[in-house]
Amino acid sequence: MSTPAKKEVLWINTLKGGCILLVVLHHTIITTFAPSLHYLTAGIAPAEWWVAFNKYLSPLRMPAFFFVSGLLACSSIVKKSWQDVFTKKFSNIVYLYLLWGVIQWLSIHYIATHLGEKLSGTKNAAYADTPLEFVKLLMLSMTSLWYLYALAGFFLATKLFHKQKIALVVLALVANYAAQFNLIPGWGPASVAQNYLYFLLGVFFSQALVELSKLEGRHWVWLAAIALVGIAHHAVGHYKNPFYSLLTIVFGIVLCRFLNERFNMAWLNWIGRNTLQIYVLHRIFIELLGLSALTLALHYGWFGTAAFSWTWALVMPACGVTLCVLISLAVWSILNRGPGRMLFVYPRLLRQPVKPEEVPGER
Repeated sequence: MSTPAKKEVLWINTLKGGCILLVVLHHTIITTFAPSLHYLTAGIAPAEWWVAFNKYLSPLRMPAFFFVSGLLACSSIVKKSWQDVFTKKFSNIVYLYLLWGVIQWLSIHYIATHLGEKLSGTKNAAYADTPLEFVKLLMLSMTSLWYLYALAGFFLATKLFHKQKIALVVLALVANYAAQFNLIPGWGPASVAQNYLYFLLGVFFSQALVELSKLEGRHWVWLAAIALVGIAHHAVGHYKNPFYSLLTIVFGIVLCRFLNERFNMAWLNWIGRNTLQIYVLHRIFIELLGLSALTLALHYGWFGTAAFSWTWALVMPACGVTLCVLISLAVWSILNRGPGRMLFVYPRLLRQPVKPEEVPGER
């Protein structure tokens, strides 16, 4: 029989696994699937459902990811010394952000050059035309790797000022609303500002949200109140608001516990323990596979046939996610050997013994 602590670890991994799949789905849809819709000659309705599905999951995808990241960083922030955690929690993340920023840029530039075009016109360091533009966009978090940028900054700021947690939460809430009202220029900085709140919730209030996820009597009153405020925000045009995100995090925990209690979720939990390699690698393969598929389909006129358009509309996003995740994991398993391990871990950490991650409130 699983202990309560073990169940808690399982739902954390399940939630992380689900979030990374949603991240890959998001990038698949915005770079390849959504731009292809005007080529379809059939299956428009299911294609638009995929786009809507991706849009309406936005309050869960990154907020839940940052909530779990904060939860797992709690002990390092509150209890441990800088000497114990600085390399692992800050230097390692900055190293991976810079390293994979360069690798993504070189890889995607090569893919676009040889296949003729870029998948997206969005400002992104991976699409930079010059080294100077690349550095500028990378420093502004205008990259699909912005989660790593944010994670390093969030950890540093929270570690420095964790004793002023209310001030941090107020500041994060102000930043969240500033992003909602488009007061922060650039999608990268806006994304960072919008998600600090959820990291802080994980660090300081994870036990309260976990308790709320038990859905006992009084919890429903709180959830109803949160839902009403979220709906009020939605009514004035702010769908991706912190109250909807709170609800999706709580019910995400509920769903992940439910799945682990009734099904064998080992595959998703394993993905949840290996999100980093999927995160840094998947965008390269989205560009490669997406651009190849679109180029072939347009060259041979496949979108002109109803059968192909229906198939594309129904299964392309799911197939894209599956292929990109599997290929990313396969490439990681090949590269993560000998000196190749430095692609995924700061070299200094390779000389240190691996310690299990602490989960606050669990023994």
